[in-house]
Amino acid sequence: MDPQFCFEGGSSDEEQDREEKICQSPWEFGSYSESVYDEHERRRTTSVDAKISKALQIRPVSLPNNDEEEDEDQRGHDNNDSEEDEDGDEDEEQKGEEEREGVEEHEGESEHEEEDDDDDVEDESPKQEGLASENKYGENSSVASTNFFASAEGASFHANSFLELNLSRPLLKACEALGYHKPTPIQAACIPLALTGRDICGSALTGSGKTAAFALPVLERLLFRPKHIHAIRVLILTPARELAVQVHSMIEKLSQFTDIRCCLVVGGLSSKVQEAALRSMPDIVVATPGRIIDHLRNSQSVSLEDLAVLILDEADRLLELGFSGEIQELIRLCPKRRQTMLFSATMTEEVDQLVILSLNKPVRLQADPSTKRPATLTEEIVRIRRIREANQEAVLLALCSKTFTEKVIVFSGTKQAAHRLKIIFGLAGLKAAELHGNLTQVQRLDALELFRKQQVDFLIATDVAARVSQYICFTFQISFDACFLYGRQ
Repeated sequence: MDPQFCFEGGSSDEEQDREEKICQSPWEFGSYSESVYDEHERRRTTSVDAKISKALQIRPVSLPNNDEEEDEDQRGHDNNDSEEDEDGDEDEEQKGEEEREGVEEHEGESEHEEEDDDDDVEDESPKQEGLASENKYGENSSVASTNFFASAEGASFHANSFLELNLSRPLLKACEALGYHKPTPIQAACIPLALTGRDICGSALTGSGKTAAFALPVLERLLFRPKHIHAIRVLILTPARELAVQVHSMIEKLSQFTDIRCCLVVGGLSSKVQEAALRSMPDIVVATPGRIIDHLRNSQSVSLEDLAVLILDEADRLLELGFSGEIQELIRLCPKRRQTMLFSATMTEEVDQLVILSLNKPVRLQADPSTKRPATLTEEIVRIRRIREANQEAVLLALCSKTFTEKVIVFSGTKQAAHRLKIIFGLAGLKAAELHGNLTQVQRLDALELFRKQQVDFLIATDVAARVSQYICFTFQISFDACFLYGRQ
């Protein structure tokens, strides 16, 4: 060996790799389908962005500058003086209408108060008899009044690190690579209980970290599976395709240092590729109810006989979208001796019925009360009078071009309105992507990927992205409807 050779502990390449692992993102949408360009080439269609660019080349559209606005204000000053009398009359009429509405609201409130008093008198006897008792989560539920739920003694919602949760080294390494250092309350409570194989009914807000809360204990159990027997051992059901993609991406990141295989089964993507993946018997299947039912009915080589864990994510949304029949059919196809975990942002009567049907002596956990409001959230309301409702889109465009210029999600009531706003934003020179049900799955995933990478400043979406938005980094959220509210976080 050369005497001048000097060994340096820890090369720069290793340090760069370590930094890249720490900066990994759990959400990746672009790797699940072909590009939008390839899709348009295959279908011989033209994208909306290309049409907008062509329209701008033919007839450019520019927003007025501040100097031009000042000149317009000065020119319109004289006209405003002449209209003050008319505005004064309108204001007096509006004040009179508001006073009349206030009197009517006051009378209505008094009537409601009397009705509430009567209801309180009528409800005294059931409360004394214990027919409908209020559980510790503030919900009146027939499920909670029985001894259906097991005791949650010993469950702790606090942990200083993932080392305290008895996870294996490959999973701890993955958590470190993703930048996860301290478990969230739902993770600290759910992971130790799920490792024991108990059924769990978790009530947690979207974005509280519940994906890792059920993924980590599942991966920990699969590390000790009989590897010579290939079978589908875990089934995760989600209500939306985009949410399934996010859950699959998270599991892929958490299992990157293991040999556990995960498969994605959702609509909008190639069914033949998914069927081939199911025939290879992956350990985990993340699916939407409709597509997995199709494969189970039409493919004889796919079954759930060896299923060990069933997870229902966003159960309230699953029922709202009409998947009750599919879920009941899947529950019948699953073995009775299994572990079931159900997570829901809200606990409705339909969710309670699903809990009774699918879970066995579950432990009920609620880490994030629904009434808790984030301290960093600021809510503001923009009021537009009826005589100026035609200028609603102009007001939105002015807000997005001057005040809220990046990391903005705009929720629209209909798919047509979202598409119209996309065109308006594009013609105004604002970088925006649209997300709604009229798009193909490739286009929807591409919109999420563009917004995640901040290649566009605005994501215009319908309620398709209501739950998905909690996993994306954004600063402003605007609800654009008859009247709209924007929240800043």
